[in-house]
Amino acid sequence: MPNPGMLIRPALAVVLTVAVLVGGCAYVDVTRHWVGGFVPGADVSRISPDPAYVSMSFALAYCGEDPYVNTSVWMTDIPDEKLMSGDFTSGQILHVEMLFEPRPGWTPIDSTATNLAIRYILIADGQVGIYEGGGFGYPIGTGQSSSMTLRIDKATMQLSRSTVDFVDLLSPAELNGTFSGPCDTTEVERISNVVNQYITNTFGQVLYVRGTGDPLDVVLAGAGFSP
Repeated sequence: MPNPGMLIRPALAVVLTVAVLVGGCAYVDVTRHWVGGFVPGADVSRISPDPAYVSMSFALAYCGEDPYVNTSVWMTDIPDEKLMSGDFTSGQILHVEMLFEPRPGWTPIDSTATNLAIRYILIADGQVGIYEGGGFGYPIGTGQSSSMTLRIDKATMQLSRSTVDFVDLLSPAELNGTFSGPCDTTEVERISNVVNQYITNTFGQVLYVRGTGDPLDVVLAGAGFSP
């Protein structure tokens, strides 16, 4: 007569396999829903019956580890050589900090949630505007991975600082876009340092264009949940 234990083990294995497959499919479905296409780029538009619209393609796009948040992402349409030299009078720079990686069943998975801090720098005819806000993004990978894809959907921003003659045609603004690129913390730090120096030179003082510096658990506690 067969040992009952020998019958239970295969049955348990089947149950566990089904559970893994169902859980895996659920994760894939959530990922497919939020990430969508993998073509990198972003659109910024004014929330208005008569919206202004700015499209952004990336000449540089890197993600990497960040000591203050889960992952830091830098994107710009300014070519590397011009960005490094500071020799440009127009362009767009987008800095996205992923505060935490959303996990189905553990953290909010909704466009009305917030796991991203966003800073969008718009340069036009030598005039500079800094827009800041937040939104929700669903990633594949993190700054510790070799590459990452991050979909940003309906993030909201407002102009927070500008030069005297900058004309704000976007506030309140909405950002939609997809980052898909390599993760290289050295490149992220290099771009961050250059942009920080550019903003400091532009406004004649050191300005806040990086993370808050608060530990991640403090940031998340302020948002009312933990990763």
